[in-house]
Amino acid sequence: ATLLLSRSLSTDRTAIESKMGHSPAQTYQFTVLMVVIHTIFLVLFGLYVTFDEEYAMPNATDDNTMLNTKYPNYTDTHVMIFVGFGFLMTFLKRYGFSAVSINMLLACVTIEWGILCRGFLTEHFAETGKITLNIEQLLEADFAAAVILISMGVMLGKLSPIQYVIMVLIETPAAIAAEHLVEHVFKINDVGDSIVVHVFGAYFGIACSLAFAKKKQRGHEYDGSIYHTDIFAMIGALFLWVSWPSFNAATAEPAEAHHRAIINTLLSLVGCTITTFLTSQLFEPHKRFNMVHIANSTLAGGVAIGTCANVVLDPILSLALGSFSGVISVLGYIYLTPFLSARLGMHDTCGVHNLHGMPGVLAGLFSAVMAVAYPKERFGASLSSIYPAMAHDGQTESGQALMQLAGLGTVLGCSLIAGAVTGVLLRAPFLNQVRDEEYYADGDYFHTPHDYDFTTRIAERIKHVSVLDEEHKTKMTMA
Repeated sequence: ATLLLSRSLSTDRTAIESKMGHSPAQTYQFTVLMVVIHTIFLVLFGLYVTFDEEYAMPNATDDNTMLNTKYPNYTDTHVMIFVGFGFLMTFLKRYGFSAVSINMLLACVTIEWGILCRGFLTEHFAETGKITLNIEQLLEADFAAAVILISMGVMLGKLSPIQYVIMVLIETPAAIAAEHLVEHVFKINDVGDSIVVHVFGAYFGIACSLAFAKKKQRGHEYDGSIYHTDIFAMIGALFLWVSWPSFNAATAEPAEAHHRAIINTLLSLVGCTITTFLTSQLFEPHKRFNMVHIANSTLAGGVAIGTCANVVLDPILSLALGSFSGVISVLGYIYLTPFLSARLGMHDTCGVHNLHGMPGVLAGLFSAVMAVAYPKERFGASLSSIYPAMAHDGQTESGQALMQLAGLGTVLGCSLIAGAVTGVLLRAPFLNQVRDEEYYADGDYFHTPHDYDFTTRIAERIKHVSVLDEEHKTKMTMA
């Protein structure tokens, strides 16, 4: 049947494209910026970056032990970054191309920039003027990318490509500097990076969103999902769920701490998933499961246990912590997100505050409790890897707990300040801004197929379809 809407759809797309009206300078902003920064990265890599002679050069002294132990964790983490995060953000009905593709672009830019930023802070660079690369540096680069993608979740659908890239250029060094401070000065334990990755990424994004906020971003007609986009988001959630134990255990040492981190993370995720389903149904008016909760809150347990994944010695604690994180995450989606939107004008596209922010803060608070929960003798030889200040600097259990809290507070403060500054900068009028009518939509920045408008905008408004003439016409009644 021939759809009578075809002419109006074509007219709509032509009208949208004619409204962009970018000047030549704005049209080529993204191209110019990417050429400049990638050229700079190429020069810096050529001048300063080499392979690690112990692991990745001819006559290396290592027998592939590091590669064999770290590479499985690295591949799982890589899948989380490029598949998990990407597909989790495809829930927006008109933003699927951008969610997956911009996710990929930002991850790649951050990997380059993160290797350089972290390398410049190492003792090896201070002594030799070189940045060495091995599998551990690639893992750390993926962690840096995770920070960016968490913040991207808050800003999803509200930024143009060039604004996303500028956010990367500012946030990456800020996050790595904050991490360097709390891990080398305060000497906190944060094996799964719940503080330095999840807390920083979430609250940077929230501060950026508040500083960047525009009224039309809230209550927008495209800010929502349709049936199949929630299914794609659930695919991303499952990749994240399955791979999260590797993320939390990737840097855990020695072997028994690595083993323990995997088990604790899985238990926390299991407990979290069960309470997410329970809480979602219990607090929903019609006692039905909400896919927003199922695709997001089921992951909160991985965040909540991250800081202490190598510390917890009793399985019941990780199971209980994960269970609690699922409850607070779901309640955050139901009550806290609408409250913050109404009172502060805060718009968090993916609900990052409920998945990464609050569970990350919970992880930091729990880490302070765990620092005094066990006498340091319980950890034996692994104490120097878990709590180096307690092993070598005479730090007490209570002193370590205070350092954990100080590290959490420092990361929170740094992320809020850096995010607010970035949000203000992204408002600059000379930068390409997303048009009000095209928030949460691909159309201005991607070639879209002919059914783009129909499947993502028109179809959901159709209440009834009746065939008048089997050969020529289909009549549609619109909502």
